[in-house]
Amino acid sequence: MDATSEAKKGMLQTPAAVSQRARIYPWIVIAMGSMVYMSNYTDKALMSVVAPHLIANLHISKITMGWIFSAFAITYTILQPLLAYLSDIVGPRRSVGLMVLWYGAFTLLSGVTALNLGQLAWMRAAAGAGEAASMPAATGGVSPWVPPGRRALSQGIMHAATRLGAALTVPVGVASIVAFGIPGPFWVFGSATVLIGLVWLAVYRSPATGHAHRNQLGHGKQVWAVVLKSKSMWALCLADFCYFYTLTIYLTWLPTFLIKDHHFTMLKVGIYGFLPFIGGMLGSVLGGALCDRLCARTGNKRLWRRLIPSAGMVCSVLLLLPAIYAQSQFVTIMLFSCSFFFLDATISVFWAIAMDMGGSYASTSAGWMNTWANVGGIISPVAFGALVQWSGSWTLPFLVASGLMLVGAGFVWLIDTEMRLSDLIAGPAGKRVHA
Repeated sequence: MDATSEAKKGMLQTPAAVSQRARIYPWIVIAMGSMVYMSNYTDKALMSVVAPHLIANLHISKITMGWIFSAFAITYTILQPLLAYLSDIVGPRRSVGLMVLWYGAFTLLSGVTALNLGQLAWMRAAAGAGEAASMPAATGGVSPWVPPGRRALSQGIMHAATRLGAALTVPVGVASIVAFGIPGPFWVFGSATVLIGLVWLAVYRSPATGHAHRNQLGHGKQVWAVVLKSKSMWALCLADFCYFYTLTIYLTWLPTFLIKDHHFTMLKVGIYGFLPFIGGMLGSVLGGALCDRLCARTGNKRLWRRLIPSAGMVCSVLLLLPAIYAQSQFVTIMLFSCSFFFLDATISVFWAIAMDMGGSYASTSAGWMNTWANVGGIISPVAFGALVQWSGSWTLPFLVASGLMLVGAGFVWLIDTEMRLSDLIAGPAGKRVHA
């Protein structure tokens, strides 16, 4: 029996078997990264489902609701650069797994405190702390498994998962509230998040070359000096800020806007409210795939990694403006869906640029970019609530977001997509560290 076992083991180690595993495992890593991304966004979007019930049941103001939204975003944003950098040092297996388990646990605890606004704000802040660098860290885990020519597509798939998660959050969240009350969505999505964290810890393994960079990553001052001096990095950060400001409206205030301004019932929000996120899901995949294809066919990566996100942001604005003024509920939701399609055609390209710029510092690069995106995530829900409360207009906040999107489209053209942070960071002996 021992001989047979050894023979079978030898067969499994043939070059053909190793080659097959080498082809399949990167897709497994992308799938796990997609689940981490998805849990990140179900955790964000579930508050948009809960918000109308909190406003109605607890009689809180829109500004107070905005601050509860932002409690999560504040800790998420402040801690993201540090935790993203540390994840490059520690490695993606432990960093991603522990982060996901952390915010899954505090999402569950948010359900326990859902009817106490003070405690809920603290639980959301704690969840934001754990979630802070989970996406950049997962990006760092995926990066060594994906060739540069497929990075926009891989990010498109992973961000599509976030939109699918956000889309499912609406009907599942509504059903959870019907079944369990306001705490229901926290319990359902928190449990799913904990499971995803356990799967990542059990399955993810770094490639053999991934450990070679850890000594390089100890040069923290050099890493951050290069990041902070890079004009291209700042242009990417500001473009992503403008993008995420608008995205946060979809994740927080859109269901309330549809109910208050366009007279949707909660049932209709549950049925149709997922459609904009399906538009975003398709935009993420197609935008990333189109960018990779055009870059490969023309050899002009600099052009297409600027043109596609810039055009996506402009087209999103051109569809968002009629969406907020449309009289038909069907037309409104379809225009929002199409606007979200073009909005998300940009994001897979942004993250692919961050992966390329960072090289062996991919988590750090993506984390710094996403930090500034989430500064927009802090400002957006509070600004939206304040503008509505002070002006009485539900359309004014969308006009502000549209203006920022056009500014972001301009920043895209200031990004040098060929710049590499790794090439600018000196190693121990004064040599350059290459990605």
